[in-house]
Amino acid sequence: MKRILALMVAGVVLFSSSISVCATSGAANTASSAVQDGSTSPSAEELKKEIEELKSEIEAQAKIMNEQTAQITKLVKEVQATADRAARAAAAAAAVSAPAQPVGAGSPTNDVRTQQLIRNNAVSYGNNVISQGGHVEINGGKSNVTISIGAPDSGTVSQANSLATNLKGTLLNCVTMSSPVAFNTAKVNFYMPGVVANDNIAVYQIQNNKWVQVPTAEIRQDHVVVNLTKSGTLAFVRVPVLATVTG
Repeated sequence: MKRILALMVAGVVLFSSSISVCATSGAANTASSAVQDGSTSPSAEELKKEIEELKSEIEAQAKIMNEQTAQITKLVKEVQATADRAARAAAAAAAVSAPAQPVGAGSPTNDVRTQQLIRNNAVSYGNNVISQGGHVEINGGKSNVTISIGAPDSGTVSQANSLATNLKGTLLNCVTMSSPVAFNTAKVNFYMPGVVANDNIAVYQIQNNKWVQVPTAEIRQDHVVVNLTKSGTLAFVRVPVLATVTG
């Protein structure tokens, strides 16, 4: 910013100096003409000529000043744009590095996820993050539907942890899932970093106030693909042995 101010001051000084030089030059030329022809004062034609020349010089200097001003303005915009990009990058980095918020710390109407997670339609629980991992198949066909993932209330998460304990497993994540369109069947790809191929992950959904296991279509690196017949609350549990569920 100091550099910008310095350039602007320099431009003003240059413009002022140029005008002074032109005026001095004009006066000197006028005096010289007067000496050469022996007259004590310049004629009207000489004055007119001197004025036109001085006017041309001023216009030329003004043009230079305008070009310099345009360059300074461009530089200011570039500096501001760089500062804005740096601020956005810093904010994004802060959001990513912020401590993960347990999904149980909030409720469906009071989501305490970081803005970074909300923007990416994701939920963090412990060291696990879950989001949509690919196209959703609705009623057997590919679609552009984006499911919404939210954070359950603390009571639901507590129930999910009890479920995992009863299964002698570990709760990886618990989320609410909803679709903007109605469906009879939906094949949903969840992105879950840390999952490995053929990992033993059981997925349960609350149905009629009970946890019911739903079929997993595929488990591969960082992805768990689930077959669903309705939206609702899901719990992802890593278990010692994965029971096969069809549906």
